[in-house]
Amino acid sequence: MNALDKIKRSWWVIFSPIILLNGLGFIFIGAIHDNKNWILEGVIYEIPWVFGIIFSDFDGIIDVYVAISMILLLVSIVRSVWVAIKLLDVYENEERYAIQSTALNNSNQDSSEFPTTVACVSCLVLIFIAYAILAFI
Repeated sequence: MNALDKIKRSWWVIFSPIILLNGLGFIFIGAIHDNKNWILEGVIYEIPWVFGIIFSDFDGIIDVYVAISMILLLVSIVRSVWVAIKLLDVYENEERYAIQSTALNNSNQDSSEFPTTVACVSCLVLIFIAYAILAFI
């Protein structure tokens, strides 16, 4: 794989150091590779910015959201470079990482499985709302 192909496959990393957009790269690459964990990670990186904009009129709480956002900005930069390097290894060795498709019998699975992704995102939203309430007190 030449350098131009590597750049074409890793352009999403550009979003990581951009304030307010640092989670969009993970949302994009998660959607491309059908990886819900990366999509959730991108949403987590974006949540403090959204709440910071919503509560920007309140002086006490904006400092908390800016601090959380800056920490997550640094984490997203490191994490996106790490994921991009790992993905480039996968792209260069596609035959080694090839996934064999198999037919699965889903009849034994319980249809009332708990939606963990929705529960995790809901908990994170509730935590940020709790921070907002505590800032008002």
